[in-house]
Amino acid sequence: MPKIIGGSLEEHRQRTREKIFAALADLLETQEFESVTFSRIATAAGVGRTAMYNHFPDRESLLVEYAIHETTDYIAQLRAGVSDSATPRDAAIAYVHTQLDLNVSFHVPQTSGGATLTPETAARMREHVVLIEDVLRRVVADGVASGDFAADLDVDASVRIINGLLVGSSAKRYSRPALEAFVLRGLGARE
Repeated sequence: MPKIIGGSLEEHRQRTREKIFAALADLLETQEFESVTFSRIATAAGVGRTAMYNHFPDRESLLVEYAIHETTDYIAQLRAGVSDSATPRDAAIAYVHTQLDLNVSFHVPQTSGGATLTPETAARMREHVVLIEDVLRRVVADGVASGDFAADLDVDASVRIINGLLVGSSAKRYSRPALEAFVLRGLGARE
């Protein structure tokens, strides 16, 4: 019988999931999600392959649960990053900085063009993206309401464009001042 980690079965389950998520994160540093097998994750996590199936019935379930795990703390840090801003303009700049800083420490897997998710899994993954976007959506909506940003701004499109620019490795190619200026111009920010 396997040894239980922690003081209770629930604590054991939580610690095992944390080990699996940590192993997945490490593997994703060098590999696409599509090439990462349950067997590789189990080995890297130091758990039996059967344990993987006790926690996640399939790879898509693992992907969604990992996204939930990573997104929860990510959103809290995004909110904290913009919370002390005096104006929506300051909050937009803080959002840019926080996104760039978080891109270094968080890794939610992106699937390559060759992978297909079931419509249900794709919808669940999109829910987590929307939660991240909601932080910026609040900043932009406040800026439109206060007159700091363009009154005719398409908030949803602007949020998706900005996040598309900031999330992932492509943003690293640009300087922070250039990204700040681009985002503020895109929002129609007053000088």
